[in-house]
Amino acid sequence: MTRRAQVLWLPAVASILAAEVILFLLTWAGTRPWTIPLDWHVIHSHHPLQFYVPWLVALPFVASASALWSRRRGGTRWEATKVAMAPAVAALGLAVLATPIDLLVDVAGGRHAAEHTFCGTAWLLVSFVLAPGVALAVGLLGAVVWRRRAGAAGSTTHPLTARA
Repeated sequence: MTRRAQVLWLPAVASILAAEVILFLLTWAGTRPWTIPLDWHVIHSHHPLQFYVPWLVALPFVASASALWSRRRGGTRWEATKVAMAPAVAALGLAVLATPIDLLVDVAGGRHAAEHTFCGTAWLLVSFVLAPGVALAVGLLGAVVWRRRAGAAGSTTHPLTARA
């Protein structure tokens, strides 16, 4: 397996898969999102913001584990950052692909107005890109702190049991 696959692609795909499996299991178990009703007065659409709080709480652990995995396999800080942020980037990719498709199929087909598409895209960006991105960044920060503490104490010492 190539170095790039070991330090970037495998951990990134695993972090995306872990994040999505956690979200699936939470919704399957009946977890309801925290919903903030919004009335977009400018375009008269009703797309509430929804946040799966338990999922957002789990994401820092996914990001931290994936970033540490990448670094332990020899990845750079930049590669570990890409790996940790992969679930949010994947959701952004979905938004970039889905918005024009929705405009072409549903809006051009007369199923709904373009404003509906743009509100849905805003909902997707806030609820599944920005909020998870913040949670993943917190996990990345945790991985950086963990690695620095481990490096200061010696590579064989566990960071939580190291003496300062």
